[in-house]
Amino acid sequence: MAAAFLERLGACSSAIVIVPQKGTLDYSGPLKQYARNRTILTPRNSNQSPIGLGHPALVYAPALKELELATRYTRDSPIAVVEDQFFSCARWADEIGAVNLVELRIHSTERSVAHQRILERIDFAGDSGWADAPGKRDLIRHLGELAEIDALDKDEILAYQLIRGRYRYSEFLARLGEEIDGFQHRS
Repeated sequence: MAAAFLERLGACSSAIVIVPQKGTLDYSGPLKQYARNRTILTPRNSNQSPIGLGHPALVYAPALKELELATRYTRDSPIAVVEDQFFSCARWADEIGAVNLVELRIHSTERSVAHQRILERIDFAGDSGWADAPGKRDLIRHLGELAEIDALDKDEILAYQLIRGRYRYSEFLARLGEEIDGFQHRS
């Protein structure tokens, strides 16, 4: 279905394939066939070549690292994602306004102005990767503000940062996720 979507958009011939690791291709015959003679990116080989930059992508079984690669490499080209049962891409899809081909719906987000501003302040606090004392202190305060308005959602915060934030590399996002987990355990 993902390949057909890219083909319908006329993006199939130049599409790259993004997978967690190259061995992932062995689990799906159709994916392996589709990937033949295409650029295949994984988190481990993504810094070796700029070949896939600006191309549409088929992303198979992504987690945060693969979504970050897709967002960075495709720039504004189409992305078709085949979700894994262990990682939901729903919040990421909401953030970019993706079309869900299975459920036949368009993802979207609706936030209050206060909610939006808190997410923007979390981005601003990430100046040092949320690791220095002021950044961490501000992040904790902003997470508390989200909790007060019943909007503390780790997946939403990470998706917002991945799509709209300035610090969208998976290492920064992993640290942010750990800080959110720690905040939720303390609360």
